[in-house]
Amino acid sequence: KTLPPTVTPVFITYLTDPSEIEAKMEQLNTTHLHLHGNIPFSALQEIHHRHPEWFLIKSLIVRDDNLEELKQQIDIFQPFVYAFITDTYDPATGASGATGKTHNWQISKALVAYSQRPIILAGGLRPENVVQAIQTVRPAGVDVHTGVENEKGEKDPWKVRLFVERARAAFRQYPPILPNH
Repeated sequence: KTLPPTVTPVFITYLTDPSEIEAKMEQLNTTHLHLHGNIPFSALQEIHHRHPEWFLIKSLIVRDDNLEELKQQIDIFQPFVYAFITDTYDPATGASGATGKTHNWQISKALVAYSQRPIILAGGLRPENVVQAIQTVRPAGVDVHTGVENEKGEKDPWKVRLFVERARAAFRQYPPILPNH
């Protein structure tokens, strides 16, 4: 509630129960929701119908061989979300996101071409690779987490600044490919 109006807070959650999500959204005073877990279609549909004003973002977890599965998820969920975000699955740990690892950007590139909703790219992005990622995928936006942390796991202001500068420059040179609708 104390954030300046220039900042849009986004609630990122693995929650799947619409009532729990509503309570957290109210508590956090935001209308932007990133559903990262395996939320059932019926729950996402219920959230959308109860709160059509919310900006819903649905994660798409990229593995090496699941492009067709991700396209099916897009087909199912895109009437109820405003954007998708791709992230990386780590088979070694079973983690879906916040792995610090990149995925096959060609899959994300194919999803950008396929989706009727904007695609945000996440997964192992750092100041050192964000320009190449944007050039390759042409996403609507990028997301960074572990790629701007120091060795203690804290956000490094210098890395954050460098990431943002490089991403902005890359988007000027390689504008996003946005859906036509």
